[in-house]
Amino acid sequence: MDVPTNVLLPGERLLWSGRPQRLVLARFDWYQFVFGLLWLIATIVVPVARHEPLSLFAWAVGVGGVAFVWVPVVVRLRERRGVEYVVTDRRIVLADRFSGRARASAYLGTLPPPVARIRQDGSGTIVFGRSSRASLTALSAPWSLMAIGLVAVPEAGRVRDLIAWAQAGQA
Repeated sequence: MDVPTNVLLPGERLLWSGRPQRLVLARFDWYQFVFGLLWLIATIVVPVARHEPLSLFAWAVGVGGVAFVWVPVVVRLRERRGVEYVVTDRRIVLADRFSGRARASAYLGTLPPPVARIRQDGSGTIVFGRSSRASLTALSAPWSLMAIGLVAVPEAGRVRDLIAWAQAGQA
């Protein structure tokens, strides 16, 4: 794994790095996708099925609402495609695989304990605490990838244990 060395702070030790195995919709993404679909049905499909004429404003509200809900999901999927997850003895860093820049980071001491949702193939999503929201320092977008956790992580159980071990100060 090529780890961007410019994301490590002085004295920081790399524990693990990896990238998402596949592009998957996280739970929050599914909620947004379903809400957008319901919005589309309510504002455009139902009126068209009833043969009601739609004004330009009605089309704008329908299409604009769907775009407002779905565009962030598409942006997150695109961002996730180019991310490298880096776990150090102090932080979790989401780095850009291509430029090597850190996109977001969070100190392990500020995060709740990690929880992994593991799939049959061993990959999974790691969230922090009971909810998937984490306090973090976002370096790019306001809806950081870290807000929904580390998605499609290979060997999610092992990575979760490694993060918990580092949080306990054992690293």
